[in-house]
Amino acid sequence: MPEELALFDILLAPERSETERLDALNSLQPFLATDEAAEKLSLAARNEASTTIRARMLALLSDIPITRLTQRSAYIDTFCWFACLETERALRLQAVHKLAALASHVDLVQEILAETLVNDLDIAIQLECILGLGNSVQKTPATIQKISAFIPLAPTKTKYSLLQLVKQFPMESAAELVLQFLSPLESSSTRLDAISFLASLPAPSPAVISTLSTQFLEENDLHVRTAIIQLLAGLKTADQSLFPGVLAALQRMPDQPELLAILKDRLTAHPELAEQLSQLFADSQSAGLKISLLSLLRHSEIPALLIKGLQDTNPYVREAAIPYLQQHFVRYQDTIEPALIAAINKEPLTVLRSALISVLLHTGRKSPATEAALISLALAETEHHLKIQLAEAATQIPVTEENKALLLQLFREILEGVYFPPAIKHMVTERLRTFSYSDSPDLKRSLGLMLEQAKSISEVASIYGLLKTLETDIHQLAPTMINVLYRHIAFYPQAPLDEWVQTLGILSAQDATIRAELPYIVSLTKANWLLSETEKADQTGAFLPAFKETLLKKNGMQTFMEAERMLNEAWQNRTIKKTEVIALYKMLLSLPKTDGILQRLLNIMQTGKLVTPELVQISLDYLLTSIDKDGTYMVRKYLESTGFMDLEYRDRVIALFTQDNFRRYMQHNLSTLHSKKRYSTINDWEYSGWYSAYNDWPIAELVFAMEPGQLITQLFSTSPSASDAPEATLQYLVLEHLFRKASNTWAKTVYSNAETLQAFLRQLADNIRILPETNGLRDRMVYLFWKKWNDYVRLMNGNPIPPELAHAAAEVYVAICKVQQRLEPDFSGKKFPDILKGMNKDIVQQQWPWNNELWETFEYRHFPKADPDQDAAQQLYQQAAKALQSGEMGKGYQVLKDLLAHYSHTKLVKEQLSNINNALSRLEEQSR
Repeated sequence: MPEELALFDILLAPERSETERLDALNSLQPFLATDEAAEKLSLAARNEASTTIRARMLALLSDIPITRLTQRSAYIDTFCWFACLETERALRLQAVHKLAALASHVDLVQEILAETLVNDLDIAIQLECILGLGNSVQKTPATIQKISAFIPLAPTKTKYSLLQLVKQFPMESAAELVLQFLSPLESSSTRLDAISFLASLPAPSPAVISTLSTQFLEENDLHVRTAIIQLLAGLKTADQSLFPGVLAALQRMPDQPELLAILKDRLTAHPELAEQLSQLFADSQSAGLKISLLSLLRHSEIPALLIKGLQDTNPYVREAAIPYLQQHFVRYQDTIEPALIAAINKEPLTVLRSALISVLLHTGRKSPATEAALISLALAETEHHLKIQLAEAATQIPVTEENKALLLQLFREILEGVYFPPAIKHMVTERLRTFSYSDSPDLKRSLGLMLEQAKSISEVASIYGLLKTLETDIHQLAPTMINVLYRHIAFYPQAPLDEWVQTLGILSAQDATIRAELPYIVSLTKANWLLSETEKADQTGAFLPAFKETLLKKNGMQTFMEAERMLNEAWQNRTIKKTEVIALYKMLLSLPKTDGILQRLLNIMQTGKLVTPELVQISLDYLLTSIDKDGTYMVRKYLESTGFMDLEYRDRVIALFTQDNFRRYMQHNLSTLHSKKRYSTINDWEYSGWYSAYNDWPIAELVFAMEPGQLITQLFSTSPSASDAPEATLQYLVLEHLFRKASNTWAKTVYSNAETLQAFLRQLADNIRILPETNGLRDRMVYLFWKKWNDYVRLMNGNPIPPELAHAAAEVYVAICKVQQRLEPDFSGKKFPDILKGMNKDIVQQQWPWNNELWETFEYRHFPKADPDQDAAQQLYQQAAKALQSGEMGKGYQVLKDLLAHYSHTKLVKEQLSNINNALSRLEEQSR
């Protein structure tokens, strides 16, 4: 025995301090892996009063490998003692953890762990106990019994681990205990885990099945209930006592049709279920349950159930019943067919009615009653594609005395209906051709419809022959004859069209309607003898229909030439009415490529002074929306020459002269300006700076043709919208018109006297101050102000110019100078822009864009000051020029020398210095 171990009791004596004792324990650790040392340490640990020392001793015991000990009972008892009797939770947990590790090797530990699990209230210790019991290989009945009693009392946090432990029990015990985990108080995941375990059992016991059968009826958790249902549905055998519970559950919970999974595949073994489920279908109000029942019973004998499905108020139930009708139709045709026809009559939904009709039409031969019902269905159906299906089937039905009237009615509907395919109409036509001879009015009406829809003249002759055989009332047939005559007029006078024309002429004596058609018939057939039966008013009103008919001919230019000839003849013969002129005008404006006819009509309207508010409005609407340049030009010229005859013409035109209408015109018409012109001089800027791409707006042209009145003042008193480009504003349009059409009405009105021109210049000045310098509209305002200012000064005839206008003129001149500066950065003052007479010189000097030297040059030229030296220099310069011109070279030379000697500081000498020096040089060379 090592010396340290012999001193064990001394080293761990209570009299020593806790630190010393801990140090002693740590020093003894290498010697503790013996039976004697383990026994001593176990005894000391039980009797130790200090918690810290006791914890360290227990830790040292835990670290001793049990395989190194031969006497293990005291060692294990110590851990059992700590697990059961220790007051400190941490030490108990440590002891239980060690026992859990030993559980798979030591059977004695199982009992201690089970007792601790049941009696200890600490969850962590309980979880360690469950872990240890799980490590135990063979669970004893006592342990199983204790666990069974503990499950209802177990904390929630231990339930999952406890369930995993129960799964290790013998199968019968495990199944019984797992049922306790299905309590509604358990978590959903725990219950689902328990059900999953039960589902994995090879053959659940009757007790388990009974419990689950009761459980799913009361279960509120959807996932848990679904899992139980899946478990029960997967059973190979099921007790009949289970079925009433399922049916009862479906009665209470019709929104859970998944319960039917329990009954699936059991209908053959239990045929009584089919009747019970049928009754459930009748009693239930749930559409989902009914649909599931139909699917479940689809292979059973269910004609009555299908009929109930067709009669259900829910469309989804009716839809679900349709696929099973064809499956059972052949065997139960006598029962299902009448119900199917009744369902089609009552079905409000097109898609379901279509499906029902498809079943009826594709289920073999029909009884006479069904055929009659099919004809009635075809007559009553309102949906086109369904009516076509029914009609196609009805045309195959043999004719009998009972269905003849209905068939003829259906045939007439088919012939009249524009949506019926040609194939069906052809079938009806063939049926009517071979229809048994009868003097029935229905047959005559049907043949009349056939006559109206005949596609060839041979068909017309054939059908008309049948009608004559039946002694048809020709007077009743007259409207049809007229329509057919128009349709096949190209074959006139082929029979029977020639006969019809003669018959219509006879009938027109008694029928005003037929008599009204005669002028048009005459225009088509050239049978002028018919006009003797018409009135003058009818002859006059025949122009427009004949004109339209002519335009419909596709003969190229010949069509338009013929139409123009008809128009000229109607005007010369005075057989065209004002209403026809208006209607024709509307029609021509809406048609493309009618310029020649339109021009002729406008000439007629101008010649006849035909101007009405309606015509003016039609013309203005056309100008507002049309993109046809030729058409708009002709209509504009018509309005300019005759529009003034309408008292409201001016107001109507000005009402259309708005920025919104101008935007619409620009949006729908092509630009006439493909690119902006470049300019580099002030002269180019004057004439090439206009870049409006839509200065040919017809509405504006109409406005510019009238006196402006207050329109200019109104336009320039409001600032243009910032959302519009400067060149796309009405103000820009007006300025360009005043520039380009200086001799037109607006320019004459504005420029004719000083008062109107002064008001216009004031408005330009106000807008120039408001708009930014880079604005294109401001640029043109500056130009127009600059160009028209001197005309204004001249019109003032010496009267004083208002100071504010002189100030504005100065600002405009500065703006012109800035344009020159921008275009000619190297400007040297050779030629300044034309001066504005009477402008405020001080304002110009304040805002002068160039340097002082150029200002002096400008001031010298346009605002000279009194300067004696300058005058003397001017006089000497003129003397020198005269002397040189007269040949007095010496005198001229001397005068130039004096000029340089005495007046070299003057502006004149500075400007002409190079010329003076050149002249002196030439004179000196000549004198040598």
